[in-house]
Amino acid sequence: LDRSTPRRFGRWLRTLETRRDRVVKQKIIPAYAHLLQFLLRYRYATVSAGVAALVISLGLLGGGRLEFTFLGSSDSETVIIDLRMPIGTPIERTDEIVRRIEDAARSLTDEVKSISSLIGVSANLETGQNSARGGHVAQLFVELTAVELRQAAGGRESSQVIAAIRDKIGVIDDLERLRFTPIGGGFDGPDITIIVSGPEGMDLVEPVSRVKAMLAEHEGIFDMSDDNAMAQREVKVKLKPDAAGLGLSVALVAAQVRGALYGLEPHVYSANREDIKVRVRLAEKSRRSLYAIEHMYIITSDGRRIPLSEIAEVVEGTSYSVIHRINRKRAVTITADTAPDVRPEPIMVALQPRFDQLRSEFPGLDIELGGQQREMAKAFSTLPIGFLVASIGIYIILAWLFGSYLQPLAVMIAVPFSIIGVIWGHYILDFQLTFLSLIGFVALSGIVVNDSLILVDLYNTKRKEGMAIQEAIIDAGRHRLRPIFLTTITTILGLTPLMLETSFQAKFLIPMAISISFGLMSATVLILVALPCILVIIDDLRRVAYYLWHGQSRPPSTPDELSSLDALAE
Repeated sequence: LDRSTPRRFGRWLRTLETRRDRVVKQKIIPAYAHLLQFLLRYRYATVSAGVAALVISLGLLGGGRLEFTFLGSSDSETVIIDLRMPIGTPIERTDEIVRRIEDAARSLTDEVKSISSLIGVSANLETGQNSARGGHVAQLFVELTAVELRQAAGGRESSQVIAAIRDKIGVIDDLERLRFTPIGGGFDGPDITIIVSGPEGMDLVEPVSRVKAMLAEHEGIFDMSDDNAMAQREVKVKLKPDAAGLGLSVALVAAQVRGALYGLEPHVYSANREDIKVRVRLAEKSRRSLYAIEHMYIITSDGRRIPLSEIAEVVEGTSYSVIHRINRKRAVTITADTAPDVRPEPIMVALQPRFDQLRSEFPGLDIELGGQQREMAKAFSTLPIGFLVASIGIYIILAWLFGSYLQPLAVMIAVPFSIIGVIWGHYILDFQLTFLSLIGFVALSGIVVNDSLILVDLYNTKRKEGMAIQEAIIDAGRHRLRPIFLTTITTILGLTPLMLETSFQAKFLIPMAISISFGLMSATVLILVALPCILVIIDDLRRVAYYLWHGQSRPPSTPDELSSLDALAE
């Protein structure tokens, strides 16, 4: 490069700036002024068109064209498969089912990278501890090919891979639960969680069965299960009427049976700096034999030895392996997953009347939504409060800056109109509306208010200088067109790389970026078009109020407001 290169580049840059300013000042701004002059003459139709666009956009959401989900299920690279067989199932049978699942997953060679299995234990990733032990449980970790590689090769998403594995596994007759959990950025729990609880003594088997039957009526629901496990083997000892005549009670017999099976601790001694308990009980062979338990001896209060079978009936049966309580009430949790194209929220809304009927049939029964539905309810219970507090704070600040109680309302009206861009942005880019989209809409409110603020502040300054209302609005629009557009363009360009990102880590935040970018587009148009019309409509309302109060028209601020419009637009 010679020494003249920087000078040539500087001249080229100055020429570009001159042409840019000529286009903006001589074409774009005058065209906007003519358009605004026309819209101010038909201000009620302009505002009505904006309201109609808002109603149509909300109808797009309410009509189901655009779906809302709490936290969208994004593609994932790891899938956890939890297997639970009936309690007492031999570990060999569990291992057989695990190998069957592994073979189904390994057949998808282009999408499954590796498989790890745990048999006899199930781990909880949230706590890092084992959640269940026994030969009836198992857990598989299926690592899929990286999301970017699958997308580049035209592969399927994790939900489609899970569906393919489930189809290859087929039907397992003695299976109690088989649940697929993709590890991603969204909610990792089941799609549907229903908690059925009742007072102590209430039999929850029938209510739980009826709730599961209600869920089964809807298409797209699978992997339905509950934690009301009734497969724990037990021995029931029931005293005969003659036992009371021998001075035996339920507590005395139970204590002796428990001591023989579980053991008694007659002595504790210390060794190696710890206490070691000596436990005395029957040999393992006798403890595992129902015949030996029936013929064990019970000692009466006067020292006599009587066979257990003579004073009690010993029956083998089943009982609950685990009893769950919530708020000191017996509770059973029902979980289910839905197909990728099925939303759980409409199903829960449709089932609420039937749940109310079930509550009336079983007094004291309580049916609550848990998991994803509970988290969504908590989130929506706090979001409106936070938005209301922020709106009140913005109104107070704007009222103090403008010295008016009505102008802040005109500024804040532009905030709901920004939802037009939020809805259409998600619809055009084929993204579901999520809770993070609403967070982006709340964040968007501050940007919209800032753009409106600089326009209204200059308008008030022009009014104080003696300009007519419409003349001041058009002049303020001419001077604030460039900064408002620059704010919008720089914000959108800053978020564009995130919206175009295809990596697995970015999928979670894209709905928020869409809300801010497209919402700001629609809000900018409405700020430059609808906000001036709203300001003039507010002045019309003031004129009506003045006429109703004083019985005469309010005198104009300047001699001729309408004649100044044509000169200003030129």
